[in-house]
Amino acid sequence: MQIPLKMSFVTLIFSSMIVAACGERMPTVREMCEQDPALCNDLNEDNWCRSERRQLIISRFLHQQNNSAERQYYLLKDLQAYSQCIELASNIEHHKLKDKQSHRIEAYLNSLKAIKKRAEQSANSEAPLLLYWHWANRSDEQALDKLLALEDTKAVQTHELQFALATYYAKQDQQKLLSLLFSALRLYQPEQRFNVEIPESLVTYYLGQEQIKPAYIWSQVAIAFGSRTMNEEQIRAIVNATDDEYDRWQDAAKDIVAEIESGTFNRYPDNS
Repeated sequence: MQIPLKMSFVTLIFSSMIVAACGERMPTVREMCEQDPALCNDLNEDNWCRSERRQLIISRFLHQQNNSAERQYYLLKDLQAYSQCIELASNIEHHKLKDKQSHRIEAYLNSLKAIKKRAEQSANSEAPLLLYWHWANRSDEQALDKLLALEDTKAVQTHELQFALATYYAKQDQQKLLSLLFSALRLYQPEQRFNVEIPESLVTYYLGQEQIKPAYIWSQVAIAFGSRTMNEEQIRAIVNATDDEYDRWQDAAKDIVAEIESGTFNRYPDNS
């Protein structure tokens, strides 16, 4: 028995929940591109990086509707994900289709320019999410200091920011890392974007502690939310268990997935 994959890509969970203001239907990605070609013109046109391209276009569209710090952060995050993907794709040679490879290289260079522009625009922001981005991606220690100063305030009591703090403590305080990852899951609400790096980080933590049961359970949660770094074959090569154990642990993972999706996850590390 295996947990069914909830979405082919985790951001589909987020995008499918978005509706435009006043209850209007959210336009499709194709409609977004037709209505405003600037959202899409600097991206590749072939089938490479389709998920990343789709999410980036949605983020650009939403950013146009509301230029909040949160949307600036996710736009930067989605630009990075697209840039990393199209960089790899641009290195794949096509002997008969050189024009497509050239177009991917151009899209990659465009993505770097877009990231640089957005980074410069948000460099002086005091918004916690943007402070985190500039520390994590630009090694801005002043931004980190400002973020850590908010650690005990309501400003960082969100799904994404608890994960942000967890990344800081990952190398220095494993128990705090674990506590923050669970806190991030408890704070998640269905209308938000789910960060699949959280269950992935829990897998890494529990494998490091040689606790194969929770490691396997959280791997199944990560897979259910569209993890690209984990798959069933990979995790079974690491975890040695019986078929009965795998079945029980998959059932446990399904319970966790259901709780997260409904916004009712209220577990702590000792009862995960």
